[in-house]
Amino acid sequence: MGERRVINKYYPPDFDSSKLPRPENEQINVRMMLPMNIQCRTCGNNMYKGTKFNSRKEYVIGEAYLGIQIFRFYFECTNCFAELTMKTDPQNSDYIIESGATRTYDL
Repeated sequence: MGERRVINKYYPPDFDSSKLPRPENEQINVRMMLPMNIQCRTCGNNMYKGTKFNSRKEYVIGEAYLGIQIFRFYFECTNCFAELTMKTDPQNSDYIIESGATRTYDL
């Protein structure tokens, strides 16, 4: 039955994908989990590792590490709905909290 499914699409010989309109820095809605424990600076609410969020993801223009693209995520506090921002850090295999929260370290 698998042979009936069409996996490939037809592209005419004169098709050029570079001519397709693409926005420069589009924000994509993604569902993600917090990779660390953080505390909101506005209300002091603690959000724990593994809390699921609907967030917006965008490319950080002008920043890359060894050809790896860096992403920025925007999400909201679960208590006061303040906007929190974090960025990927591929050099240290971690995330950097940019604004709205502080990272809490468990010892």
